[in-house]
Order: sequence, then structure tokens, then C-alpha cells
Amino acid sequence: MPKNINIIGYILLTVLLLLMPVYAEGDYNHRLGDVNKDGSIDIADVVYLFKHRNLEIEDGDLNADGSIDIADVVYLFVNYQKMREPIHYAKNIKITYYDEYGNEVNPYNGEKYAYKIVEDATGQRFLLKNESQPIPSWAEGKYDKVINIPLKRVVVMSSTHIALMEPIDDDGSVISSVKGIMWGKLYEWYFDDIKKRLENGSIIDVGSTYNPNYELIIKLSPQVIFVYPGYDGDKIIEKCKELNLTYVADAEYLEDSYLARCEWVKVFAAFYNKEDVASKYFTRIEKRALNVKRLTRNCDRPLVAWGKNYPEWGGTYVPRAQSYVAKGIMEYCKGDYIFKDIPGTGSECISYETFAERARNADVWVVPSSTKWLSNFKEEHPGYENFKAVKDGRLFCISEDYWQLGLMNTDEVLMDLATILHPDVFKGRTTHYFLKYNPDNNTAVPYIAK
Repeated sequence: MPKNINIIGYILLTVLLLLMPVYAEGDYNHRLGDVNKDGSIDIADVVYLFKHRNLEIEDGDLNADGSIDIADVVYLFVNYQKMREPIHYAKNIKITYYDEYGNEVNPYNGEKYAYKIVEDATGQRFLLKNESQPIPSWAEGKYDKVINIPLKRVVVMSSTHIALMEPIDDDGSVISSVKGIMWGKLYEWYFDDIKKRLENGSIIDVGSTYNPNYELIIKLSPQVIFVYPGYDGDKIIEKCKELNLTYVADAEYLEDSYLARCEWVKVFAAFYNKEDVASKYFTRIEKRALNVKRLTRNCDRPLVAWGKNYPEWGGTYVPRAQSYVAKGIMEYCKGDYIFKDIPGTGSECISYETFAERARNADVWVVPSSTKWLSNFKEEHPGYENFKAVKDGRLFCISEDYWQLGLMNTDEVLMDLATILHPDVFKGRTTHYFLKYNPDNNTAVPYIAK
């Protein structure tokens, strides 16, 4: 009898170990779907996966259901054409690669390119070529401007641009090309190389986004000014046109998923011939982000509130149902978002009363701001102390470095979000980008899942 008990205990222990949320890292040198590791995604990968299921979970579990089985083979068969494309998630990126004869090729699927045409968020078309290359006759009518790459001198409008350049700066050439940053010395920088360059003068603060110092910018002779459309960006774009300065509009903030926003790294990679570096970086982000789906697939859905009240701006801003935030909550982290009935991307401004009516019953409340901007939290959120999330100690804010390091580490942001939603699944894990907020003294600390 004792022997049978030991056997049963061993079986139970084995089952528990198999269920533990621990995943080996996949192969980030090969894109998701390139299971045979030959550098391309095609029907051969479908055949390979059908014959071989003993892969690391990040490499073979393509549908992110926690196992590698025939369902993944079917998934790859149905989706391999889409998976082989250079851009998977971002809807506002348009990059076309060509060989020297004008045939379209795909460097993200192992093919060699000679030229590329990038269309930015304002519809400008740029023919990108190495300085020694001629302008090909077949490209006539396909572009508006020619830019020699890799870029050597640029000005950027936002810290998020830097966050998308840092991952491809493997040899220092990308960040060394940055000669000016708007708000450069007013940002709190979490990239040491940027901080040092601003201190030693190799990067210049070229003024605010609402009133840049164009004399300084012109003296820097930038090949490109990276801007974002909307807000202050539209005025900068008009001024660049007036001054005949070349600008490229990056619209990562308009994308509708965390991975789509991060995928704009591939646009910056195009301007520096860093496609190989961007591919490995984004593959790591993508494969690890899918772990969040695996770990939360069997969880109940906690009710999630996300929003901050801005009385001076007319109300409480909340993500709409198809926004990247709402999708992160519902599709990746298996939460139930309180305003999933407000359609659209981006944010919606609603009355605080409307927000409070639903938010008071939420299991988790995320205030999308750091403590630096939350000194008036109590006055701006009357009755907050009666919210369920506050009573249960599940009120969170974001870290100071969220918009810089967080964008660069999108997979960790999603894992942190899943951790605060499902602490029972992530016991012992400490968050970085979502912090437990104490409104009594306006402080926030990393959250340790229990």
C-alpha cells in the first residue's frame, strides 16, 4: 500500500511540474513560424512541424494554447503566407523591398534586397539607397524623395523614437546619428547613452515640440527629422515643408496593439540597414509576448478599469475597445475591460461619474500615469476609496520609465500587466512597469504577486 501511495504521489508531482508556468526560451534567431530554421517561412515548415513536435514551446506553439500539436500544424498551414511577410501586426507601416532589377523581395524571409521604398504616416514615399548606388529607372513614379542610408545625422521629436532606435543600435551607429532631440534636457532619460550625449553636447536639445528652435535644427543639418503626426507634430510638419527640411512621420502611437507599436522598430531599421537586427529583436518580443497568452489561457477574467480623471481637460480618458490597451487586457492578459462597449481605437473622454459607476466594481484599476503626475489623485478622483480595487489593494499606476524602456520591452509590459491581473499564476514575480499605488502618500512600489 505505501508503494502505491508513493507512485500516486509521484504521478501527481509530475503532473504539477508539467502544469507550472515555466517556459524555455525559444530561438530568437529564427522568426515565429520558421520551425525548420532555414531562414524562411514556407510550406516546408508546415511539413517539418507535422513530423517534429519536440520543439521549444516558444518555437512550436504557434497558436499559443500551451501545447505543440496538430492544431499548430493547421495554424501554420493556414497562416504561413501571412507570417512570412515583413510586417505582422502594424497596420500603418508600408515598406517594400526590391532587388536591383525592381523585383519585390523580402529580407525578413531570407531574400537579399538592393533598394527599399518606405511610405511614412503622411503618405510621403522615400526611396532608400546606399550612397554609392544609382537611382534605378524602374523606381520612377514610385517615390517622392531619395534618401541615402544608413542615416548619419537625424533629429527626433519624441523619446519613443529613441526607444525604437535603441534595440537596433548593436554597433552604436544608430544612436550616434542622433544630433538633436526635442525636449532633450527636460525628459528624464532612462537610456544612459542618451543622457551622456546630452551632457557632453554630442546631442543638442533643440527646444520643445510646440516651439522648436529651427535655427539650431538647421545648423545640425539633419538628413531626416523624425516626427509624429497629430498634436504638435502637424505644426512641425508644416514648418519642415516651409524650410525644405526632410521629415519622416512615425505613427507608432496610432497602432491598435502593443506588438504593432513595437513593430515600428522595423521602420527605423529600414533607415539604417538594420533589418537583421530588428528581426531578431522583434522575434524575441513576439515569442515572449505569446507566453502571456499561454500562461493566462485557463484563467478567469478579472474586471479591469483603466483611466485617469483630468478635470481641467473635461473628464476621464479611457481606452476604447479596439485600442492597444483594451486588446492587451482582453486578448493577451485575459481580463474583462469595463469599457469594451465603447468602439474604436485611441481614447474616449467620458465624465468621471460614468467612469466611477463602472470602475468602483472593478477587480483591478490601472491609472495610466506615474506618481510624478498624481499629486492631486485624491481630489481628482472623489470616492476612490470606495472602489473595490482600492479596498483590495489592487490599484496600480505606471513606472516613470514606461514610455521609454516599456516600449522597448513590450513583452515585459504585457507580462507585468498579466501579473497584476492574475497574481495566482505569477506567484513570486515582481513587476517593473506596473506599480502598486498608494494614494495616501502618492507613492508606488513594484508589485510582488502572491
